[in-house]
Amino acid sequence: MKSFASSTLNLIFCFFVIINIINVDDVSDAADFNVQTGSLRITSPEAIRQTADSAIGDFGVPLYGATLVGEVVVPPTGEERGCAPLSKQLVATSPNMPVIALLTRGDCFFVEKVHNAQQAGAAAAIIMDNVDEGLLTMANPVDNPSVDVIAEKVVIPSTLVAKSVGEAMRGALKEGSRVVVEMDWKESISHPDDRVEYEFWTTSNDGCGPNCERQAAFKRDFKEKAIKFDQGKHTLSTPHFLMWHCTNHESTSSTTDKEGCYSQCIRGGRYCDPTASSDEQSRSEVMGGGGGIKPVLGREVMAENLRQLCLHRNAAQNGQSWVWWEYASRYVDECPATGSGSRGFGRDCSLRVMDDISREFRGAIDLQKIESCVGDVDEDLPHPLLDEESKLQAGSTQRTKVILLPTIMINERQYRGRLDVQSVMHGLCAGFDESTEPAACLSSVIERNECTRDNDFGGCWKSDSAGTFHACLDTFRGYRCECPSGFRDAAGENADLETKGKSCRDIDECDEGTHECDQTCENTVGSYRCLCAPGYRLVLDRACFVSDMCKAFPNGGCGAHATCISDPVEDKRFDGREADGRCQCDDGYVLDPHNIKMCIKEHKFHEGISIGMFVLGSIVVVLLLATIGYSLYKWRLRQHMDAEIRQVLSQYMPLDTTAAAGAAAPAPPREFGDEFTRDFNDSYHEDDTSTMPLGEIRASKKAAVEEEEQRDGNTTNAVVHDMAVVRFAEEDDDDDKDNQDRRGGTTAN
Repeated sequence: MKSFASSTLNLIFCFFVIINIINVDDVSDAADFNVQTGSLRITSPEAIRQTADSAIGDFGVPLYGATLVGEVVVPPTGEERGCAPLSKQLVATSPNMPVIALLTRGDCFFVEKVHNAQQAGAAAAIIMDNVDEGLLTMANPVDNPSVDVIAEKVVIPSTLVAKSVGEAMRGALKEGSRVVVEMDWKESISHPDDRVEYEFWTTSNDGCGPNCERQAAFKRDFKEKAIKFDQGKHTLSTPHFLMWHCTNHESTSSTTDKEGCYSQCIRGGRYCDPTASSDEQSRSEVMGGGGGIKPVLGREVMAENLRQLCLHRNAAQNGQSWVWWEYASRYVDECPATGSGSRGFGRDCSLRVMDDISREFRGAIDLQKIESCVGDVDEDLPHPLLDEESKLQAGSTQRTKVILLPTIMINERQYRGRLDVQSVMHGLCAGFDESTEPAACLSSVIERNECTRDNDFGGCWKSDSAGTFHACLDTFRGYRCECPSGFRDAAGENADLETKGKSCRDIDECDEGTHECDQTCENTVGSYRCLCAPGYRLVLDRACFVSDMCKAFPNGGCGAHATCISDPVEDKRFDGREADGRCQCDDGYVLDPHNIKMCIKEHKFHEGISIGMFVLGSIVVVLLLATIGYSLYKWRLRQHMDAEIRQVLSQYMPLDTTAAAGAAAPAPPREFGDEFTRDFNDSYHEDDTSTMPLGEIRASKKAAVEEEEQRDGNTTNAVVHDMAVVRFAEEDDDDDKDNQDRRGGTTAN
């Protein structure tokens, strides 16, 4: 007997299957969730013209942001339900008109009907309900491999309409009328602004069967575009994880049931994963792998789901929500359920992958914060992050309930369609406000260009039959009429949608002065062109630069007695040439060195000496004479000074410093006074020539001279004194040598 948790899990999956089985009478459970609808307009015949809601199928490729006009065709009699391949192709009565198959609900899965219609040539399928009830979502059955194979092949859109709407179209066809409808998905996804916010409800478990394998493959394939859109601030993506609760687990009587519940859940049975199981028998069934696959308990999956929620929360706070896509795609490849340890499903492998990403993207992941966010998964307490997930999953009056896995929410609207890159991109691009979508949304792979000649440019204004200029502006959601650049709407700036872009007139930029030409402006259809005068060349389609001075200016701007001569000169600034032309002077004239456009009269001197040479020679002669004069002056000054010094010294002492011993002492000058005379006589003795050196005598004389000068204040004598001091100093050295010779018993005689 299976455990309580396994039984609960089967009930959940049964619920998923029930809402997709076509012959269910009670679908009240599906009413809790918002059925995504489009618009179906019957345009012909007039008798049944109406607009009705239609439920978008959860498979195939809904044409989000677009419309499809086609002719309704029913299968042959007896094949109206479309549960088997149709016996013949479905063909419209009008050439080139898309075929929209009308099928009746019952006997088989929705996806089988649509696949058979697609094989018969239908561009879309409408399935009419067989009971009077509210609309419901046509979804794929769960855990049905044969149907999964068919679903992967469906590439056309499909929709479910009420029984009354289907009967009206079928009745008109029986009467022989041609029924034309327009299937509209433009407002199926809201498009408020230039950023799309979307949620991806998934699981970290890659071993629960084909459904989980598709999710794992989508994470790998969509990673590049998801990261590019998030980094470019075009989108904001958020991962979410579906869960269930082991409610009233405290009152469970069976010990086995309690163990099963806890093995599926974390935090005391509060949060459980619906994709794994609690024992190996049920695990093989749920994971879809059978024998040989390593068991992954539900609590292990739930713990990893929580780690990824914490990782995204941390990355989003740093403005890097795209990091989750990098991690999730790597975890799928590096931590499979078949692995073990750091290479298998679980915490060890998760931390290793996070560490690798953190090093590669410079701290994009904070392991400590993530571990703190996860906390103890065995703690019997609520977790705030998982409580938020549970509330989002349950829905509210403003938000639909999430019960299918996977689920993509785009601008709070549930996406319906295939889980592949191109289909999801189509849904995301429909979420941008018109004309704000990124360039990737306008590629031919994602949308069809409706501004072509085949479509007559959407009925917008065109300049000619070829549409050289036209007002059709292609957008992801279709097109709109808007006069192109260089044209102005004839209806004015405030034209309504009915008249806008229907009539455009050329703007004459030259006449209105809005051009950017340097010289001449010439108007053209939708634009203008710039022209330059002779002697100028056009640069960067706007500016005019001189190319030939002789043509651009009268005589090239040369002055009198000059002629402009065209002579190209190399220049690397633009096209390898600068302005041609130079001024050539007439005979007898030369170019002015200060103005190369002016000519001055040429002056000649004798023997060919130019003015410059004459000036230079004059300067040299003047400098030479000045040098000679200055040298003579210095020599004469020195002679005069020497004479004055000798004259002064002769007044105080004999100039012959080698007088013989016994010579009479010279009389001291009278102007020194009696005191000096006594001192002088005392220091000079006829019979003593060796006791007092001549140097000391001269020092005494010098002191007397200084005292006298100080007494008289004679400035002239002071000058002479300074020169005498120099002479005394030179003679002192010679006197010292003479004294030493005399004391040593030698004399000069």
